[in-house]
Amino acid sequence: MFHFTFKYIMRKLIFIFLICASVSLPVNEMAGSDKRLTNFSTVSFFIKTNKPLKVSEATGEILLNTGIASLDEKFSEFNVKSIKLVFGIFNGDRDLYSKLEMDRIYVVTIDGGSVNRIEDAISEIGTEDIIEFAEPNYIGIAAGVKGTDYVTAFSLQEKIPNDRYFHKQWYLNNDGSIQSSSSTISIPGADINMLNAWEIEKGSEQVIVAILDSGIRDDHPELRNRIWINEGEIPNNGIDDDRNGYTDDHKGWDFAYDSKNNYDGFGHGTNIASVIGAETNNLIGFAGIDQNAQLMNCKNLSDDNYGEYIWWSRSIKYAVDNGANVINMSEGGEDYSRVLKTAIDYANSKGVLVLSAMMNKGDGKDYYPASFEGVLAVGATDTDDNRCLRFTWGGGSCYGDHIGVVAPGNKIYGLDYEDINNYDVYWSGTSQSTAIVSAIASLLISQDNSRSRLDLIDIITNTARDQVGDPREDKPGWDRFYGHGRVDAYLALLFQTDPLLVSKLKNEPLKSSSDLNNKPKNKIYEPNNARAKDSKSDSSKINRTNKRSNRPNPAKR
Repeated sequence: MFHFTFKYIMRKLIFIFLICASVSLPVNEMAGSDKRLTNFSTVSFFIKTNKPLKVSEATGEILLNTGIASLDEKFSEFNVKSIKLVFGIFNGDRDLYSKLEMDRIYVVTIDGGSVNRIEDAISEIGTEDIIEFAEPNYIGIAAGVKGTDYVTAFSLQEKIPNDRYFHKQWYLNNDGSIQSSSSTISIPGADINMLNAWEIEKGSEQVIVAILDSGIRDDHPELRNRIWINEGEIPNNGIDDDRNGYTDDHKGWDFAYDSKNNYDGFGHGTNIASVIGAETNNLIGFAGIDQNAQLMNCKNLSDDNYGEYIWWSRSIKYAVDNGANVINMSEGGEDYSRVLKTAIDYANSKGVLVLSAMMNKGDGKDYYPASFEGVLAVGATDTDDNRCLRFTWGGGSCYGDHIGVVAPGNKIYGLDYEDINNYDVYWSGTSQSTAIVSAIASLLISQDNSRSRLDLIDIITNTARDQVGDPREDKPGWDRFYGHGRVDAYLALLFQTDPLLVSKLKNEPLKSSSDLNNKPKNKIYEPNNARAKDSKSDSSKINRTNKRSNRPNPAKR
C-alpha cells in the first residue's frame, strides 16, 4: 500500500502548480484538425535514474521488474507496459553520450492513460530515490499557417532566376508589390538581399540541412534531387544495414509514427524544404536559397500538427549522428524539458547549429527549443521590414530576451505537398523565418566549412540589418523584438572578404536586391567558394559594437 510522505505531497503540489501554470497549446493557432486537450502525452512520460535500469539478457528490453520493491509496486499500480531509452547510442558519440548521461533517460508508457493518471504516475514515481527527475512528455506544434493566393507576375530583371514563380518570393527580392498584413506600404529592398548573395555563394552538396518537421514530399520535381540519401542503408530490405538504430532509413525517418515512410502529413515541412532548397533555375516553381545542399527529412510532427518532445529529442540526435551540419526546427512548445535540453546539448557539443522559431502568439513567453542556450531563435518580419504584428491568419511574431535575429516570415510561398502543380500556396509564421536563416547558415558553411557553430551565429547576428523596423521596437543594437536585426544573406557572405565594407553597407539605405550596383567595385568573385581574390578573411574584425552594451549573444547564454 502506498504511503503519502511529506516528500510525495510536496512533489505532487509542485507538479499540479506547474501544469496549472502552463498555458494550454494554441490549438486554434494552427491546423483546425488539432484537437488536443492537453499539452503533454497522457500515455507516456520521461524519467531519469541515478543508475541504469536492468536489461533482459534474453530480449535486450528494459525489465519492468527493477528489484526495487516500492518502484515495482508503482509500475504495477499504473499499468506500466514498457520502459525504453529515449536516446540509443547507435552510431553516436559514445563519450558525449556518457557525459550527458543519456544512458539513464527513459520514456515510460502506461496502459489506460488519462490526464489525472499520468500526473499521478509522474508525481508518485518521481518520489523514488532512484529517480533523478520525472517529467511529462510535452507536446509542441509547427510555427506556420497555410494560405492560398494568386500573385501576378511583374517584369523580370536580369540576374533573377528563371524559376517561373520567383516573382512571388518577395523575401528574396522585394519589389514592393506584395502588401504587408498590417496594411502599411511594402518597402522595396526589405528582403534578405539574395540576388547579390548568389553572386558569392550558391551552396554545396557536401552540406546537409536537417529539416525536423511534418515530413517532406520527396518526389516533388523541385525537391527529389535534393533529398539526403543514407548511403549506408539498402532501401526496403528490412535490415538496419548501417546499424544506426533505424531500419530502411534510406531517406531519413518518421519519428512521429516510427516508420521509414516520412511523407508530409499536412504540408508544413514541404514548404520549409522549398524555402531552404527548392531546385533553382529549372524553369518551374520557386528558387531555393541554398541551391545545392542536401535536405535530411526527419519527420517529428504528426499529421495533425503536434509533436511529442520524445520525437523531437530523438530526431535531433539522429540528425547529428547522421551528418547534419544545420538543424532547422520550425516548431515549438510552451514547456521546458530536461530531456529536450539534453538533445540540444548533444547537438551543441557536436558543433551542429540548431535554429528554432520564436513562435506566433505575439507574446514575450519562452518557447522551446528556441529558448534553450545555444539555439539561434528567429522572429518574423513583414514586407515592410516591421515585426509581424499580425500574420495573414492572425497571431504575431513572439519576442523575448532569447531572440537572435528576425527574417521575413509573412506570406512565404512554397511547394504544395498535395498537388505538384499548385504554386499558389504560402505559409506564414516564424517557421518560415527560421528556414530562411537556416539556409543562410548552410551557405556560410559552403563558403567556409571550417566555420564553427559559434562562427555562424556571430556572422549572422553581426551582419543583420539593425533599425530597419518600427523605431518604437527596433532600437539601436540588440533589442527583444528584432534581436540583432533582420538578416542579410549578402552581407553575411561578404563578411569573410571585406568586413569593413559590411559595416559600411549596413548603414546605407535599403535597395532592392535586384540592384547590383551596391556590389563593391574591383573585386572578382568565385561563386563556388566565394573568395575575393584581392582580400583575405580576417575573423578578428567582427564588429561586436552593434550589440547592446555588455549583453551576451542570446544564442550563447
